[in-house]
Amino acid sequence: MSALVVPLLLGTVACGAGSGGGEERAGGAEKASGAPQREEGRAAVLKAMELTGEDIGPRREIRVLDNGLAAGYGKSDSAADPARCRPLDLMVSYSSSPEPKAFHPYAVVEKGTTYDKPKGDELVVGLAAHDEAGAKKVMAGLRDAVAKCGKGFESAEGTYGEVRDWPAQGIGDEAVAYVLQGGTHGEFAAARFTVVRSGSTVITFRATDLEAPSELTGPDLKLVDAQVEKAEKVAKEKAEKVAKEKAE
Repeated sequence: MSALVVPLLLGTVACGAGSGGGEERAGGAEKASGAPQREEGRAAVLKAMELTGEDIGPRREIRVLDNGLAAGYGKSDSAADPARCRPLDLMVSYSSSPEPKAFHPYAVVEKGTTYDKPKGDELVVGLAAHDEAGAKKVMAGLRDAVAKCGKGFESAEGTYGEVRDWPAQGIGDEAVAYVLQGGTHGEFAAARFTVVRSGSTVITFRATDLEAPSELTGPDLKLVDAQVEKAEKVAKEKAEKVAKEKAE
């Protein structure tokens, strides 16, 4: 099965105790340094940005991604050729350069879907914390790669034969959307990515039709809007809280 599809299918059904398992383990002696505390704080903010059952409607549910699988997200390297296409290769596993300071993935699926009996569409959402300059650099790199990599690129997983720009306007502070098409490990796959910057948070949306994974599908725009709005709300509340604490 294609590398474009496998992480999505596995992610919906491999449910662990929590998608932030690796993020939430920091404790004891580790808390003596400032960096783990800051990472823990960023992870908590991203977790608070996650949509809930009230946001997604009665026919869908949130699926926690398996901790082992999620641990690879946001941390991948790329040796894609040509090098200008590496931002696209990195984003297949929700990673980027610069690497996010914290990362939180989850999936939205139709109720009742399983690995053996997939049902409807799946939307995997990746929430990545950066500083604002880093977030802007991620978006610029993706935009440049989409513009220059239309004929595709070679990656460690195989060949992506085509990259197509997709309209994405009026979402967040800026947005990039595109379609990757290619044959990896002898199979054809297509995936549509929508990547949005909201302040210093980069949000990646990738939708897959679980019943026909090779067919191209896009994210539910109501879910995209709800996620961006919630990210903005949580970030604003966090900023206000920090400002209040500094003033006291």
